[in-house]
Amino acid sequence: MISRRVFAFLGAASVCLSSMSAAQREQARVTEVVRDVRVLPGQGAASAANLNDSVTDGSVVHTGAASRVELTCADFTITRVGANSVFTFDRAGRNVDVESGAILLRVPKASGVARIRSSALIVRTTGTTLMFEFRPRDYAKLIILEGSSQAWLSTCPANKIRVHGGQMLVVKSDATRLPEPVDIDLDRLLRTAVLITEFPPLPSLGLIRDVADNQTKLAGPLLNPFIDRTGMGARDVNASTQSESKPQRIPNPGRRP
Repeated sequence: MISRRVFAFLGAASVCLSSMSAAQREQARVTEVVRDVRVLPGQGAASAANLNDSVTDGSVVHTGAASRVELTCADFTITRVGANSVFTFDRAGRNVDVESGAILLRVPKASGVARIRSSALIVRTTGTTLMFEFRPRDYAKLIILEGSSQAWLSTCPANKIRVHGGQMLVVKSDATRLPEPVDIDLDRLLRTAVLITEFPPLPSLGLIRDVADNQTKLAGPLLNPFIDRTGMGARDVNASTQSESKPQRIPNPGRRP
């Protein structure tokens, strides 16, 4: 009888631990936060984001002017959000809906497929670092820092295009077909984009630098990524290239692989 009770207890504990692990996998942790960042969970009221807060699947994240935030999931999927942005994530950061603004997404190779959705452009990726910006009445912009991704118009899912490391795809919000990707000056972006320069180094930074170095060796024509080919002007992948106040940081240099 005692042994049966022990086995029953162990079985119940195992179920609890399994459920806890699943719940933890569906959360992200706030690992950087600057200024006005608010989180609206699936149920409940919006609240200010603080360092080390857990953000659950289905939460809406909103950043104010000159604000930014980084979310890190259990599998080390990283989402960085620029100023004046609104987005929602689920599947532990691997499905991201961008209502407006700019994000940087790093998806480790072992983490499966991730998808970024906007009303104009949809992106499917895995094992990639990318930046995505969406201005609902103007354009969607995808920049691949390393790896590659598939993209298609939300109105035409059958017509897909692959964008590779060091390339940018810019699509007007009312586009009926996809333009060709263009090669950008990745080294310039690494030196100036706030979603890179105002955060700790990405785990994939070495891979990104390899792409930039290869561009230098090929010596081909490169486009300034901060000049918008849609004619929208200087609004770029991070909304600003000016330095801002330094983010709070977690004193744990071993938190990423």
